[in-house]
Amino acid sequence: MGELEGKVAIVTGAADGIGAATAAMFAEHGAEVVRVDRRAEPGFVVADVTDEASVAQLVAEAVARHGRIDALVNVVGGSRPGKTAIDLTLAEWNELLALNLTSTFLMSRAVLPHMEAAGGGTIVNVSSGAGLRGMKANPGYIAAKAGVSALTRALAIDHGPNGVRVNAVAPGPIRTPLMDRNRTPEEIAAMGGLAIMGRIGDPDEIASAILWLSSDGSSYLMGQTVEVDGGPSPAI
Repeated sequence: MGELEGKVAIVTGAADGIGAATAAMFAEHGAEVVRVDRRAEPGFVVADVTDEASVAQLVAEAVARHGRIDALVNVVGGSRPGKTAIDLTLAEWNELLALNLTSTFLMSRAVLPHMEAAGGGTIVNVSSGAGLRGMKANPGYIAAKAGVSALTRALAIDHGPNGVRVNAVAPGPIRTPLMDRNRTPEEIAAMGGLAIMGRIGDPDEIASAILWLSSDGSSYLMGQTVEVDGGPSPAI
C-alpha cells in the first residue's frame, strides 16, 4: 500500500470498467485521483477527451486545484466489432480513431509540459491485444489501438529524457460493461477459452498492472506495451 502516496493522478474513462477499477486502486494506494468521464457522476470531472478545448480546460483545472500532475492514465476507448473495411464508413473510422487514439494524444500533450516542469511523471496508455495481433471485423479499433502502442514509444523517446516515463498495457478480453454490450455470453466464454488461463480477465487485474507501471516498482521500464491477457493460446 502507498505506492502512490501524495501523488496526483488523472484517470480518464473512470466511470466504469478498467477506468473505475484503476481510479479506485490508485486512491487505495494513496493518490489524489482526478476521475474523468463524459458521464456526470458525483466527484467526477466531466470532459470530452476527444475535444482539444475540453482537454485543455480539464488539465488547467486539475493543476489549479492540485498544483501538479504526477500520473496520467489514458483509459478512454471503445470498440464496435462487426464491420470490415468495406462496411465501415469514414465517419465511423474517424470516430474510432478519435476515441481511442486522438484522446490519448490530446491528454498526453496537455499534461507533458506540467510533468516536465516538475521534473517527471508517468503516463500509462491502454492499448489492446487486438492492436498487437488483430481481430476479425474491427479495423478501426485495431488501427487505433496499434497507434496507441506506437504513440507510447514516440512519447517515451521524446519525453523520457525529461523524466516522464511512458508505457502502455494491452489487455486481452476483460469483463467490462463494454464487452457485455458488444458480445453475447457465448462469445465471451469462447474468448476466455482462447487464453492459457482459460478465462477472461477482471478490470482489477488490468488496474494492478497500471498501478505497477505508475509506481517506482517499474522505474526501468520505458516505452513498452505490456500484454495482460491470461496468456494467448499458442498456434498449433
